Amino acid sequence: MPRMQDKVAMVTGGGQGLGEAICKRLASEGALIAVAEVNVETGKQTADAINASGGTAQFFETDVSNESSIQESVAATAAAFGRINVLVNNAAVFVFGTVEEVTAESWDRSLKVNVRGPALVAKHVVPEIRKAGGGAIVNLASISSFIAQPGFVSYNTSKAGILSLTRCMAMDLADDNIRVNAIGPGVIWTPIVEKVLNDEGMTREEGEASPDWGSAHMIKRFGKPEEVANAALFLASDEASFITGECLMVDGGYTAR
Repeated sequence: MPRMQDKVAMVTGGGQGLGEAICKRLASEGALIAVAEVNVETGKQTADAINASGGTAQFFETDVSNESSIQESVAATAAAFGRINVLVNNAAVFVFGTVEEVTAESWDRSLKVNVRGPALVAKHVVPEIRKAGGGAIVNLASISSFIAQPGFVSYNTSKAGILSLTRCMAMDLADDNIRVNAIGPGVIWTPIVEKVLNDEGMTREEGEASPDWGSAHMIKRFGKPEEVANAALFLASDEASFITGECLMVDGGYTAR
């Protein structure tokens, strides 16, 4: 039997990159997918691709920086599928700069989307998971949760917050049979990484060989979105039934150097 048969999974930021890969991987194991995405075009594309391949998905326009938008999407998901069993908090924004360069407005956006957003989505999804008898929450952390990186102060701070959020939620929700874990991806080849490299005048091959990018991992390459999606599938499934409060690193050995 597929590992996620008939389980309803809500995935934020499901329109592209890691979120898209996670939606498709969970769907391939029988999950019914709520693609919660602020970008209407990419969100619909992910849902349409899943449906075209024989899976089941619906798109719900969702801005995780807006609590009303979150509430509407959670209610619509529960109404459409009858329950929610799994939440994957993937939506995030990148804000670059040193502590002197990042503006107050940029700090607010980074923390609103990357920390407060996952917390508020969980706030409104947890009652649905509880009604379903329990389930799993998977938060997307990062190697940036653990290390210092030049000009990444806001992003790294927000991703460090995801670790504490994960552990505190795991403790608070354990009695409800809700497991909460995180994933710590390394540098994964996604549209945002491609854009950053292009802005620096680098090709994928040059980035892959760079000691600051691909070859900074023990496995000398960028990660693939599907490799992160496999970890999300594991943590969301019953195969991880005795795992909670943890961060599974999918970083090619980056943080073990």
